[in-house]
Amino acid sequence: MNLLRTRIIAGLAVLFLPVAGIGMAGAARAEVPEPATTGPAPIEPVPAEQAAPSPAVLYAEGAYAEAVAAALARGDAHGDAGMDALAARALLAQARLAPRGERAGLVGRALEAARRAVARDPQHLEGNLQLALALGYQGRAMGNLAAHQRGLAEEARAAIDTALAVAPDNPWAQALLGSWHVEIVTGAGPLLAATLYGASLDEGLKAFRTAEAHPEVSLLVLHQMALHLLSYDSRSFARQAERMLMAARARDAGTHFERHMARQADRLLRALRSGSHAMLAREIERERLTF
Repeated sequence: MNLLRTRIIAGLAVLFLPVAGIGMAGAARAEVPEPATTGPAPIEPVPAEQAAPSPAVLYAEGAYAEAVAAALARGDAHGDAGMDALAARALLAQARLAPRGERAGLVGRALEAARRAVARDPQHLEGNLQLALALGYQGRAMGNLAAHQRGLAEEARAAIDTALAVAPDNPWAQALLGSWHVEIVTGAGPLLAATLYGASLDEGLKAFRTAEAHPEVSLLVLHQMALHLLSYDSRSFARQAERMLMAARARDAGTHFERHMARQADRLLRALRSGSHAMLAREIERERLTF
């Protein structure tokens, strides 16, 4: 998932030298062409889509608003579900960093983009992952009762199941499955979670273990799994969360958003190791109130 911080500007310049006419009078100087008097041919214009940084590069650099605009334009122009999914990812990253009053609107736009991606291609892996993420953030923001009434948990689970059908070993999909179970159990309690949704802590932990063991698991996934475990029971799962956060520190942070989340993982790890339950509780609450 890591992206190179590069800008690609392609252009082609072709220089044409004039060819002198050679007759009897010009034979003696035929080997030395006359200097060009008209200058080089004009450089061919580079198409705007080719010259501009790609939406993926803009996202990696943290230019989220520009990445969203470029991705949505390409998605509309080409019917590209991948561009809609990228727009959703950029909007969620922008929401994570935005002032509180702007977050709900950005998450709502991310949800629209993710749903559009899935409408274009129901089996699109990234589209379904971003849809599940956006639904999770929106559900957390609006509260358990409103999320339940709107069926957000069922819609999120359907998106996760589709992603798992497409890529069963994908660490993002496995982590989202685990988060779905643990988040519902945290909010509703084990009995209601099982009765209303079929969610259970055991299934969540199983999915987390699968994601954690994947060799390409990202620091974003590790951080989020640790946060879910600590939110559920910071005493019982302190050791597992610490292991995940330490692993997150060792992962590459190639994008602007990953570097930001690496700092958040460090903060959470310091709070966990502080020995102060109150300090850890404050850090968990601060993280969970991001949306």
